[in-house]
Parts: sequence; structure tokens; C-alpha cells
Amino acid sequence: MLRLILGRSGSGKTTMVLDRLCQRGQLHPQILLVPEQQSHEVERRLCQQGGNGVSLYAEVLSFTRMANRIFVAGGGMGEEELDGGGRIMMMYRAVNAVSAELTALSRVSCRPAFLEKLLSTVDELKSCCVLPEALLTAGDDLEGVEGDKLRDLSLILGTYDALISRVAFDPRDRLTRAAEKLKACHWADGRDIWLDGFTDFTPQQMELISILMVQGVDVTLTLTCDNLDGDGDIFDPARRTAQKILQLASKTHTPREIEYITPEFSLRNQALTHLEHALFAQGDVVPCEHTEGVVLFSALSPRAEVEWTAAQILHLVQEKGYRFRDIAVVSRTFDGYSDLIASVFQRYHVPVFCSAMTDILEKPVLSLVTSALEIVSGGYQYEDVFRYLKTGLTNLDQEDIDILENYVLKWKLRGSQWTAKKDWSFHPRGYGFPMEEDDIALLTRLNGVRQQVIRPLEKLRKGKDKTGSGQAKALYLFLEEICLSNQLMYRMERLQTTGELTLADEYRQLWQILCGGLEQCATLLGDASMELEEFSALFRMVLSQYDVGSIPVSLDRVMAGETTRQTNHRVKALFLLGADDAS
Repeated sequence: MLRLILGRSGSGKTTMVLDRLCQRGQLHPQILLVPEQQSHEVERRLCQQGGNGVSLYAEVLSFTRMANRIFVAGGGMGEEELDGGGRIMMMYRAVNAVSAELTALSRVSCRPAFLEKLLSTVDELKSCCVLPEALLTAGDDLEGVEGDKLRDLSLILGTYDALISRVAFDPRDRLTRAAEKLKACHWADGRDIWLDGFTDFTPQQMELISILMVQGVDVTLTLTCDNLDGDGDIFDPARRTAQKILQLASKTHTPREIEYITPEFSLRNQALTHLEHALFAQGDVVPCEHTEGVVLFSALSPRAEVEWTAAQILHLVQEKGYRFRDIAVVSRTFDGYSDLIASVFQRYHVPVFCSAMTDILEKPVLSLVTSALEIVSGGYQYEDVFRYLKTGLTNLDQEDIDILENYVLKWKLRGSQWTAKKDWSFHPRGYGFPMEEDDIALLTRLNGVRQQVIRPLEKLRKGKDKTGSGQAKALYLFLEEICLSNQLMYRMERLQTTGELTLADEYRQLWQILCGGLEQCATLLGDASMELEEFSALFRMVLSQYDVGSIPVSLDRVMAGETTRQTNHRVKALFLLGADDAS
């Protein structure tokens, strides 16, 4: 049986699903599928709803975790998968292997940045179950450049699949493999399947759902829309998904049932109810007289926004009995607010957990590595050298770095002037000054610092093994010479002592990412010929494929992040920053 539960936002679909799931738990095992980012919050709600024994018959899964359950039942759990860095290196090898046969993509195939676009294309093709053979057929049907591009993509994707089959599986094939295993092992037999929180599904996910319909006792799907007949409004994606699911049920001869939920508006805040109906409504909207529940604040700057928000949060906690965890702060584009929130909330003594995504390459550990590679491959440019030194991880005193920077800026030193055997002899104070004893002492100090800087960098630059594996080994020896691991250990201990546990764990993860990336380069690139400049660009992309994860160090904290990352987090007060007509 396929059951669709349709209703607008806030109509109680999730609550209904949890109630019915707990009621049916005595009859069949229950599986609740939710989007990845919602799984933790839904697990908490399920435990609150079903009590301590709910885990005996019910489980909250994402599609990825469901694939793991299928692999445990049908085999394949121990099969190795590539991570993001491994995928980009295998794509590099695939493009190199077929570069002579490419036509439309031959000019850009050698550019490292092109690999990221290729992987994004491969992700889309795999999620849509498009095979290289289909691309080749489509390319043969088209003439001109478009046909050449499709044939080139077919060649690259086919080579990529062939290469990774010798090493490990592509994680983007995980759901396809799970669907094949599910057909054989019948893992879903006798289980009720519930899907909540989704707007649409990829063809890979639809294939799994079609098998679940056949094997599961009941499959129930909730969608946020008020009917299936509308057109041209915000509910269109959910309606299209409903139509696809109904067509799928027809193909598998699954009985269907559609249930509509009408929310009880009298029990909800009138201003919020009006906002939910009118925000994306077409045509004229009659203003609402009830304003309690929605407050507008116009600020002159983002800092003023954040300071007002922090003051309001303190008012809610101190005067209204709220907990910090009952409050969330969101913005459509969070990058411009994350640093402000961290500094202002700390000053107001408001505990906060920011779930924003950050550029991992801007972290000091990886910034040191990428800057070092850019120094030796780009000729000791000022920006590269001092980005490397200012990470604070080079074992040099900050005072030495400062006087070195002043001297380099005064005399515009770069390139071979850094690596020349002859000592620097320009006057530290500039033209026209007599050379005094203090100036000579300062020059001696400057040349000593310069040698400390260039000694490990020159060993990295002059490495004789011009292969992928050789460059990776040379980089690791460089990290050992500058004692990076000891520097990080000292920082982590200091951060743990001061109670900054999240930042300490971040340093630990960054070191693991760095070592893992080097190991994969040595293994997957092997003896492939590679100059230092090419390795530098490729390794930078390898590192960019990873993320640093963190969890709140305590439960009672304000949650802050992008609107798309706060889905299903139930709060009593929500602050939306940066709202204007343009967004």
C-alpha cells in the first residue's frame, strides 16, 4: 500500500507520522526515512513520542544509512569507497589517460579546475542513472560541438569507472548498488516504510522507493502541498514528486491512497498563519490585523542587527523563561554574519553554535601547506610567503616575522632574491642612512630568519622524484622538518586547557585530513609524471573536497546558520537576519 499524506507547512504531518508509526510498531518493524540533515532531530522526537522502548521496533534512517543496512543484510558493507580527495585524483588519471582522444574538451582537460566541474557532472549523471553508453548514443545522434562534448564525456566517464573499479567504489554509486542488493536480499520484507521531510527524489532514490513499495508492507510519504491540482506556485515541486510517485505505484501495481490534512488554524498564531499563506501567494493580499508573533526591526548595519538580536535573546531567556536551545538565528546567506555572531554573542554572553560551512583551505593548517606549495612553485611571491608565515605554525617568533615583512616590503624582495646564496645587504632603514652597529646586527638577524624560512622550502622545491608519489613524500618530509605535528599538538593542548574543545577537535581533524590526502596521493597517483606546479594545484583541490565537522559542546545553545541547514529544528523563537526585498 502506498499512502500519500499532503498538507501545508505546520499542518502536523510529522507528528501524525510519528503517532501512527508508534501505534503500528507492535505489528511490523518500522523504518522512518528522512533527509540526512534532519535525522538527529527526528530521532529525538521519535524517542520523546515512543518512549524508551521505541528503538526495539523503529529506526530513523537517511538513504545513505539505509544503504548500509541493506549492505549488512545482502553483502557489500566491507567494500571500500573513495572519498572526495580520492575521486578527484582518479578523475585526474582518467582525463590524462584519454586526453589525446578528446575533441571538444581537449583544450580544458589539462586544467586542474576542470576536474571539479567534471566531478560535479559525474555526480549529476550518476544520480540520474545515466551510463556512459547512453552519453555515447546521444552524442552520435547530435552533430557539431554538442555531440563532441557528449562523446568526450562518455569517454571520460567510462575511463573513470574502469579505473576506480580496480581501487574502490565511487560513493555516488552507493544507492545504485544498494538497489541491486535490495532486490536479492529482500531486506524490506515485512517492514513499514515512512518517508518524511522530502520535496523531491533523484532517479537513484526513486529506484529504491519502487523496490520498497514491492517489499514493504506499507509505504507512507508526506509532502508539503495542499492539493495535486494547483499550478505555478511554491508547491509545484512537491506536486510533481507526488505525480511521479503515483506513476511508480501504477507500474508496480501498488494500491494507492491520498490523505489531506487541514491544519487547525485557530490553535496557531494568527500573524504567523497569515504570513505562511500570504508570503508566496499570487494576487493581492489583505493585511492581517494580528501582529503578535512577528516583529520587524530595521537596522543600519549587519552589526546593529546582530547586537539587537543578542539583546532580544537575553530578554527572552531572562524575562520570558526561554532556554537558549529554544532559539535559532538564521540567514539566507550566513557568511556575512558568522564572524559577527561569534564576536557579538560572546560579548553578550550568549552561548551559540554556528553550523555554517567554512572554506577549509582558509584554516591555518591547510593554509600553511597550500601557501608553501605556492611559494615553491610560484617563485617566492610576497603574498604567498607571508600567508605561510602568518599561520603561526612555522616555529618562528612573531617579532622576527614582522621585521622580515617590513624589510621585504621596503626593498620589494621576491623570487631569486630569497634564495640567493649572498646575504641581504640593503640598509634596514632605507637609502641615505649610515650603516651603524644596530643596523648590522639587524641585518644579521634578518639573514638568519631568511635562512630559517627558505631551508625547508628549498628542500621541497628541489625534490628529485617528479612523480605524484614522490611529490607527496617530499611534502610530508617538509611537514616533518617544520615540526608541524608538534606545533599542532601544542595548540590542541592549549585549547583544551582553555576550554575551546571545538577548535581543538578541528585541529585534530585537519591534521587527519592532511595526512589522509598525502597517503591517497602517494597511493593513487603512483609513478604518474607530475611537476611541482601541477601537484600543487591538484593537491589544493584534493584538500578542498573535505569538510570539518563539529558538534555543540553543550545542548543549551542558540543554533545559528543558513536557513537551509536549520530544517526541522523546532524552536520557540526564530530570528531571520538580512531580510529584504532582494532576497
